[in-house]
Amino acid sequence: MQLNTSTQVSSLEKVIGFSLAAFSMFVVGYTATRVYFSLPQSQTSITETNVIPHQASLWSELGR
Repeated sequence: MQLNTSTQVSSLEKVIGFSLAAFSMFVVGYTATRVYFSLPQSQTSITETNVIPHQASLWSELGR
């Protein structure tokens, strides 16, 4: 037994779908940004220590 269903998506439904997807992505990004910036400074300074310095500063420290 074969079941064939064909549904056509109108352009209005596509626009509504894309709008909802874009809005939900904005909400998630905005929320993540607000949470990141609301962290105390002591927690955000941990990531700054993991940054690799520029090559020039690495070579200058090697000569010391």
